[in-house]
Amino acid sequence: MDYRRLNDILIKDANRKKILITRRPPFEIQGHNVHQIWLAKVSHPNAVHPSRLHVIEQTVWEHLQQEEADVVLDAVEYLIIENGVEPTLRFVSKLRDIALLMNSDFYVTVGDGLDDRVLNILKRIVE
Repeated sequence: MDYRRLNDILIKDANRKKILITRRPPFEIQGHNVHQIWLAKVSHPNAVHPSRLHVIEQTVWEHLQQEEADVVLDAVEYLIIENGVEPTLRFVSKLRDIALLMNSDFYVTVGDGLDDRVLNILKRIVE
């Protein structure tokens, strides 16, 4: 999904909680139904270093065990830069599986920077 539609995803079904994995700083995201995981290399209560994919995965898993929520990945390009294409695609696949197991919708926003090959693989993973 086009990254410019992120706000549409966040307000879709406004009563349903969302887990947002993003590069956007916490002050940019508003809404009481959004649990944000901020991908950053700084020390902050909501921040997770982008190379710690297992921590992001565990955080999503624990949150979904506590309450129903949809999962939104808004930083796939950044994760590719920090971790490489294959580890990031494996991570996206695992997040999708977790979301399916927990009866959650899973969204991935992408910008124009992904090459067609990676974009096509990503689409197949998310479908």
